[in-house]
Amino acid sequence: MWYNVTMTAIEEISEKAKPVFKKFGVKRARVFGSFARGEARPDSDIDLLVEYSKTLSLWDLVRLRDELAERLSRPVDVVSEGTVVPYFRDSIYRELQPLYEE
Repeated sequence: MWYNVTMTAIEEISEKAKPVFKKFGVKRARVFGSFARGEARPDSDIDLLVEYSKTLSLWDLVRLRDELAERLSRPVDVVSEGTVVPYFRDSIYRELQPLYEE
């Protein structure tokens, strides 16, 4: 049962975030953390692992995060493949759920 609830939440995130992903040239986005595990609470943030089709400036990365947070009405953490801390890599990759792919 929790799987369906999780998928509904992930599908809702995907639909709301899609215009922002397109605007900033996101190639692929996957969710991890509490939303991927089906353990999200009302105060949970949304953790995203994102790949870009172009290099983004620091300003663009901040705007991407802020626009996602506004559309999703929650804090959002956006990390890219190259910035994942090795200590957390295995646990992040184990729980990744697809969210968006261009």
